[in-house]
Amino acid sequence: MSAPISRRNVIQLSMGAAAISLLAACGAKNGSAGGKQVADIKVGYIADYNGAGLMAVADQEGYWAKAGLKPQYIPFTNGPLAIQALGTNNIDVAYIGSGALWLPASGKAEIWSVNSISNADRIIAQPGIKTLADLKGKKIGVPTGTSGDQLLGLALEKEGLQRSDFNIVSMDPSTAVSAFAAGQIDGAALWYPLIDNIKKAKPNLVELFSNENFIDTFTFPSTFVAGPGRAAKDKDLATNFISVIKAANDYRYNNQDKTIAATASFLKVKEEDMKAQADVAKLFTSKELEDLSTKGTIDTWLKALEEQFKTGGKITNVVDPKTFYNAALYVDAKKV
Repeated sequence: MSAPISRRNVIQLSMGAAAISLLAACGAKNGSAGGKQVADIKVGYIADYNGAGLMAVADQEGYWAKAGLKPQYIPFTNGPLAIQALGTNNIDVAYIGSGALWLPASGKAEIWSVNSISNADRIIAQPGIKTLADLKGKKIGVPTGTSGDQLLGLALEKEGLQRSDFNIVSMDPSTAVSAFAAGQIDGAALWYPLIDNIKKAKPNLVELFSNENFIDTFTFPSTFVAGPGRAAKDKDLATNFISVIKAANDYRYNNQDKTIAATASFLKVKEEDMKAQADVAKLFTSKELEDLSTKGTIDTWLKALEEQFKTGGKITNVVDPKTFYNAALYVDAKKV
């Protein structure tokens, strides 16, 4: 598997592969299989259970071919970078965590499907630190615009603290991992499996907050997104993609052990590491997601997130979630 794509690589891709990007943006046909036209689709993913599991299942079970799609996978380290790539047409659709949902709410992307609800995020601190207030004046590594950043905002609000009370340093996830492990920062807003890597060097690190601390008022959905207006321009591509996601989603729900094995193989990691990641995801069947979409529950989740993003300064206005999540698009797509 290729290394995770960097911000620099995104720029280079946009300059050096413009012709390929334009073809992908149009859902370019690349041939046929059994008389059926096959469309290329570039899919951005994050290399963990939530971010790659459905891709692994779709490959293993042949769902892409059934939908007339041929995927090319491009790894990213976080959602904001993936959405940046959507904006330059280097990918067609991408997985993002909940912390990046402020970008669809800002008109930078549209949601095609909910993936799962995460409990993977943590505010962590060096051994000996007992509360978030103990970190006042100290360095906290935060990947800006991610679900870890989002959790930090909620934790600060809960504790009556301000970002200005801390020395918050913007870092990409891998840098935050290295800095925490080396003792260069006192805290971090990260997520599993990155925290598993840190624990190899800091087994006694302290977990101050998790998503579960806010489960009564907030959910943390991960989603698949595309560029704004993409489904309207290329509905067949959107519908076919969702049909694959629905089939893979139900396979995952009913076959978690097999999905763990498939994802471990896809990412070339150990199955036991993948199992630990799977334990922090709440899954739904596709029918449940259809019902949650139809009833407006997912809109409610998104609206609550928008309010939190506004409080944290990520967005200036709360908009109707229907402007960036078309529930009917998801509901109407049939599983392959």
